[in-house]
Order: sequence, then structure tokens, then C-alpha cells
Amino acid sequence: MFSLMANCCNCLKRWREPAKVTLVMVGLDNAGKTATVRGIQGNPRDVAPTVGFSKVDLKQGKFEVTIFDLGGGKRIRGIWKNYYSESHGVVFVVDSSDVQRIQETRETMAEVLQHPRIAGKPVLLANKQDQEGALAEADIIENLSLEKLVNENKCLCQIEPCSAVLGYGKKVDKSIRKGLNWLLSNIAKDYEAITERVQKDTAEQHAQEEQDKKERAERVRQIREEEQQEREEAEREGRPTQEDEPDDENMPSPFQPIGNMVSEDQSKKKTRKLHLKRKHRVDPLRTEDGPAESPTPPPPPSVGWGTPKVSRLPKLEPLGDLKHSFYKKPLPPVANRLQPNSDTHDVIF
Repeated sequence: MFSLMANCCNCLKRWREPAKVTLVMVGLDNAGKTATVRGIQGNPRDVAPTVGFSKVDLKQGKFEVTIFDLGGGKRIRGIWKNYYSESHGVVFVVDSSDVQRIQETRETMAEVLQHPRIAGKPVLLANKQDQEGALAEADIIENLSLEKLVNENKCLCQIEPCSAVLGYGKKVDKSIRKGLNWLLSNIAKDYEAITERVQKDTAEQHAQEEQDKKERAERVRQIREEEQQEREEAEREGRPTQEDEPDDENMPSPFQPIGNMVSEDQSKKKTRKLHLKRKHRVDPLRTEDGPAESPTPPPPPSVGWGTPKVSRLPKLEPLGDLKHSFYKKPLPPVANRLQPNSDTHDVIF
């Protein structure tokens, strides 16, 4: 009787408490992932490209949802697998208007769904259609080989056409919330099994990370011992030693939240500006030996310095006869000369 009451109390407690769900939002760069998650959250739609990842917490019905918006650049896709273990589901954003990258989208999506920590989890495919010429749902299924992909990896999949730039808050595209509700409802149907799998995968990943950390520390220890032996041999032989390189153990993790990276970048810019201002300062003149005399200006350069002398030519006289002045004087007579006309007997005077 007591155990039955305890089970009932536990079930009632779990029913009242909001379920915590973690989602990963992935896709190619410039696909509209950040705009989509910010639209759901209710923030302004003007967003910058995600460098690394950003974390968003929101309340959706009886769920407390945490969304990891992961950057889609080629160099950063390698860190996606670090978030698969703690995710209950996946949101894959496809920019169907970018037809030139549809092959890259298919390969990237195949890598995500084939990962052992993603296979079997529900997937929401957000088909972003913000521009004309975007592919329809049937074209997306065909170009991504979606039916074959989800069947092989046993993933429930739903395609929702959406447009994240229509608005935000209450004016956001309804398809975004509709797709999110579908994803959460399918997670709720098998919440206990998915949560148990998440806990198991997370524990295995943490154990693997600890093992990798120990192996890295062991490699660092061996390198230190080898360097110490080399230094001792160099001291005995009188050879110069090389400077020590920074240890990998003390290096910060490259996977930092985007907020920390932005604050560090701003602090670096402020320090750089301060250094530039200090570099432009002029040190005062030393006055140890008495007042400094004003520097004598250099003598002005002589006129025509470095230029050869040019001998000027005499003024030229006008050619021909001099012009006569006929002011208030009679004009000279004009000599009459015969000019032939068209007719041989006509003469013009």
C-alpha cells in the first residue's frame, strides 16, 4: 500500500513539473537558424551570423526548452557531435531557395541523422521559404533523399514550410510554432525512454572526455620528461636549449558561448585603441643639462638650386611690314583688277 501511494505521488509530481527538453538546431551557414530561434523566442529579427553556438531558453506549454543554435560554417560543424548526446530532438533548417547548395545540405543532413546519438530521435525539417523560387515540399524530399534517410535511421520526420523574417513574438510565422509543437509532442510520447538515453549518452560522453583528458595529460607528462632530459643533456654538453612551448592542459577550451566571445572581442578592441593612443604620444625633451635651446631652422634653399641657368633669347621682331595706322586718315586707293565671270565678255569691276 505504501509503495503504491509513493508511486502515485511520484507520477503526480512528474505530471506537475515541466519537462525539460534540449534541442539542437543545425543547418548550413546562412540558412536562417538564428532568425528562426529568435523568432520563436520573440527577439528582433535582425541577427548576426552565429560563431560557435548560442543557447536559448524558453517555455513552450508544459516544456522548459533549451535550444542550442549551432553555427553552420564548415570549420565549426565538427563540434556539432559534442551536443548530440544531451539532445532530445533535432531541428534542421534548410534554405530551399539556395538551390546551388542543396547537394551540400543533403550530405550534411545525412551525417547528422546517421550519427549513433541522433539516430532514432525525432527530427523537424524547417523548410525556409523567404524568397521566390524556393523548392516545394515534394522537391525537398526528392533532392535530400529524405524518405530513404529517415527510414534507414528510424527517425520520425516532419517538414514545415516557414519564413522566419515575417515577424517575431506574436507575429511570428505560425508554421514555426506548429513544427515546434509537433516535435515536443513526439518527444513527450516517449519522453522517459529518450531521457534515459540522453542520460546514458551524456555519461558516456563525459567518461570519454575524461579519458581523453587523462591521455592528453599523459602525453604532456611524457613530453615534459623528454624535454627535461634534452635540457639536462644540453647543459652537460654546453648546447643552447629551446624555449618551452605552452601546455595543452592549460589551454582554454575552444568551445565557448558566443556571448563570452563577443565580450572578449570588445575588450580586445578597447585595449587596441588605448595602445594606439599611447603610441602617438610625444615624449618631452630632456632638460637635464639646462634649458634646451630652440632648434635653429635650416637655411632656406637658394633660388634655382640644382637648376641649370637658362640664357634667354632676345625679343623677336614681327615678321613682314610694320602695321600702318590709318586713324583719321584717308584709305589708300584700291587697284582695279579685272576678274573673269562665267561669260567670256562679262567683266566685274
